Amino acid sequence: MLKLLMVDDEQWIRERFSERIPWSEAGFAFLGAASGAEEAIAMIERNAPHVLLTDITMPNMNGLELAAYVRKRWPRIRIVILTAYGEFEYARQAIELGVDNYLMKLAQTPEQIVEACRKIAESIEQEMDVDQKLAMRLELEREKDWLRKRQWTKRLLEVEGSVSPQPLPSEWFDDLQSASYVAGLTLGWRMPDSFEQGASFEEALVQFQRQLGEALERRLDSGLLGNESMVVALPLPNRRLCLIIGSKRPLTASKLKGVAMHALEALQSYAPAHAYIHVSAVRELAKQRPDEKLLVQLIREGLDGLAIYFYKPDTALIGTQTVSLRRLDPDAGREWMAAVVKALQRGNAEAFRDSAWRMAERTEPPIHPNDLLRLTKQLFQLALVQLPDAVLACVGEVDRLETWEEFGRWWTTTIDAVVEWMNQRHQPLTAVRKEIQLMCRYIREHYMEDVQVAELAKLVHMHPSYAGQMFKQEIGENLSDYVNRVRMEKASELLENTTMKIYEVSGAVGISDYRYFCKVFKGYTGFTPTQFKSRQG
Repeated sequence: MLKLLMVDDEQWIRERFSERIPWSEAGFAFLGAASGAEEAIAMIERNAPHVLLTDITMPNMNGLELAAYVRKRWPRIRIVILTAYGEFEYARQAIELGVDNYLMKLAQTPEQIVEACRKIAESIEQEMDVDQKLAMRLELEREKDWLRKRQWTKRLLEVEGSVSPQPLPSEWFDDLQSASYVAGLTLGWRMPDSFEQGASFEEALVQFQRQLGEALERRLDSGLLGNESMVVALPLPNRRLCLIIGSKRPLTASKLKGVAMHALEALQSYAPAHAYIHVSAVRELAKQRPDEKLLVQLIREGLDGLAIYFYKPDTALIGTQTVSLRRLDPDAGREWMAAVVKALQRGNAEAFRDSAWRMAERTEPPIHPNDLLRLTKQLFQLALVQLPDAVLACVGEVDRLETWEEFGRWWTTTIDAVVEWMNQRHQPLTAVRKEIQLMCRYIREHYMEDVQVAELAKLVHMHPSYAGQMFKQEIGENLSDYVNRVRMEKASELLENTTMKIYEVSGAVGISDYRYFCKVFKGYTGFTPTQFKSRQG
């Protein structure tokens, strides 16, 4: 599959191209969205795309300068200029640079963008010779096989214990069936911040994980373990990889340690990563054949072993008896979550700070990091609270936290961002553009009506799509979410201070569908209207 990279210094544009454009329909794998030229160049050096989409107006190095640099250094990369400007001078300069297309990013629909890129893909494939096309098809097959393996491993862990043990897929585990001994090496790694910055995290992770897994299979199968051994690499969530090692001869602790050190060295030579590894206990199979139940045991043992690294990041080779971790008590987790969510929904900055800090207090024995990270993500679910982009960006980083120190710094940054946002929400919108102030004022005066973006755009003399994008950029939430928030604030006041029936409140705030009102109200407050009303009594 062909690879595509985009560059734009505006976050909402990067999000639009990352999330709303069906790149696979045009035959592309989306490598990510860089926020500037320097970041794009670093990403190209790691993994050169076939097509580069770049904005023109960017700080430091603009898009035309980036295009000239890429054209000189990587002449085979196709370039498409994206801009909000339509001046002929920009088009003339782009044509002189030999770019492949010139698109108005705000005027193009996703379908038009996909079609433009599809034509470039067809042009690229026409210029390929037979060997290049064969190599691309083989690469695509490897990617598809790795995706199937990821999906299979994910299902394996999700259905653990709910089904009887099943035989392993022969396409990956055929050689393992003749093994007399089996063990697992579970590898984790941390990349420098610059390595993943700006890229689509999931795409970058899958690609690196696949390349590393294939490289380790080749290296370990090439003689280190002997002719009577075999290795299967399994992709695990986040930065994790499990190597299932089978052998007809006994697997000694010293041999496994040697293999583990070799795997660490291989990873560090493959990329600038800090790696750590857990070695499982050896299972003697006797007459038993490897099945899904055995694999789950090896994977779980490895993941729990690597969890120790969260608290002891000074070790690379992790033993089985290093630190005792405790699982988070469900009742305690619900209590923490309720306190934080309540503070968020009420806009109480002081209560939020006090309740949130409980998450970053270390206990003895320490809590399993999987429980801490899972609860942290649940706290900021959009279904429970509406948050600005700055806070949502922090939430997107939770899966990248690898140590207790990083976890503590994350909470410090996030708490400060949330408190600042809460304080700003209670201040006049003096720092917001006058057009957006007018839209907000209109919504608060007409929330009981069917407020549409078209009429708001007409009010401020803007194109509807541009008005919606600017509103989110200035206010931090979508226009429809803002309307619902205003309605639910008013609904809460009516339920708390009047004797109105719930259906009467629903109609009073402009929502004729009673069931929809109840759904939105619960998403905003965490309670059904009936529960909320009874609590006030």
